[in-house]
Amino acid sequence: MSTRRAFLKCLGGLGACLLPWTGWPDLFVNSSQPAQASFKSLQPVKPSTIKTQSKIIAAYLEQTAMDDISVLTQPNLAGRRAGTLGEEQAAAYLLDQMQGLGLEPLGDLMENQQRNYLHAFTIYPVVEEFANGRLTFVRGDPNSLRTPSANIIGGLMGTNNKESVIISAHYDHLGIFQDNLYPGANDNASGVGCILDVIRRLIREGSQPKRNVILAFWSAEEMGFVGSFSFVQNPTIPLSGIQAVLNADTVGNGPLGEFALWSNSNNHAVQAVQSTASKNKASAMLTPTNGHNSDQLYFNMGHVPAVTLMARNWLDKNHTPEDIPDFVEPQKIAQASDILYGAVRKLAF
Repeated sequence: MSTRRAFLKCLGGLGACLLPWTGWPDLFVNSSQPAQASFKSLQPVKPSTIKTQSKIIAAYLEQTAMDDISVLTQPNLAGRRAGTLGEEQAAAYLLDQMQGLGLEPLGDLMENQQRNYLHAFTIYPVVEEFANGRLTFVRGDPNSLRTPSANIIGGLMGTNNKESVIISAHYDHLGIFQDNLYPGANDNASGVGCILDVIRRLIREGSQPKRNVILAFWSAEEMGFVGSFSFVQNPTIPLSGIQAVLNADTVGNGPLGEFALWSNSNNHAVQAVQSTASKNKASAMLTPTNGHNSDQLYFNMGHVPAVTLMARNWLDKNHTPEDIPDFVEPQKIAQASDILYGAVRKLAF
């Protein structure tokens, strides 16, 4: 518990310090601080330094998914491996976006009994291995020290705030291995940018949803969906009130209109995505996972309707150093955002 509390304070302090900054890409390009330190390296601050913005900051509504991808793939974030300073800097950027967009904090309760944007958990050690040319993680020594990490969660609150629709994406990636940077532009900065575009669009429109629209960024997906599993095991909102989970993962490559879906059934989250995909001249068919998976998994196992949207060719350059921003197609990101936007409107408004 003390590690969890210290992590929340440290990351909260980083977010509070970075909130006044704009121009995130320049900030990280010019930074000389290596992204390999522990979360404990930051000085703790009082949790009350994190507050919901009383007003939405207009500049945050003008950002785009491609801006988000540019920030999250900066070299100084070192591939956003869960449990590193690079992941923590990525988390601070996302926390800053939630504050700037005026979203309600829906993470853990802090010492002052107010909510934070952070949902903290710990991750087990992992080791790297290659499978079919892709870098992956496998579980390491279970007796080694676990490392702090966190999901980032905020919401656009509805008139019926007991029911929610989650739009989500994992923000972690693989880090640096054998001196190679794995930027993770498509996997999964593309999904992060996609759902941020959805929430920006909803806020610009100014209409309040009937159900809460919750923006969730999962961490440690690459280590076995640890962040989303931790949320299902220790939710900060009642699981019984979650009407659907719409997850975006690796959506930015391949031909326009060609998407795939992962889910354990043809539930109403799947149906909402397929309906809006058709309206956007796209196909999004349920596809076998073939041994892969994403953050819809544990929601499905908990009987929550959930689906992951991905590009049909998602395996191209996946988990390689070639997954760079130039590989991501802005039009494909925009189409994915339109599909998820339509599904959210269908399910929450």
